[in-house]
Amino acid sequence: MKWNMQMEEIEAILEKIWDLHDKLSDAIHSISRSHFLTSIKTLTNSSHNQNDTVVAETTPDGNGFVFVKDFRPQCEEVDDAVHEAKSLNAIRTALENLEDQLEFFHGLVYC
Repeated sequence: MKWNMQMEEIEAILEKIWDLHDKLSDAIHSISRSHFLTSIKTLTNSSHNQNDTVVAETTPDGNGFVFVKDFRPQCEEVDDAVHEAKSLNAIRTALENLEDQLEFFHGLVYC
């Protein structure tokens, strides 16, 4: 009886994690799309030379990012949105790690 209750609790927690993961992914996608459209609008309105404007780099953890030289956020709101997306991504990654651990323990209980 005790194991059945714990199994139901784990499954309920996993459901909540999946819901939160989906909501975070939607928010990150919305912020990214908004930032992309703003950057494209700014680049097309700029009269600067478009040659060699993009530089790709890789972070130590293997994630890549792109700098667009001619694009600078027009206001702090855009920059804040990028930081918010990065924060949401960190939270989503933590949820994925928690999900992996719970699924591991969930599998141990069934064995």
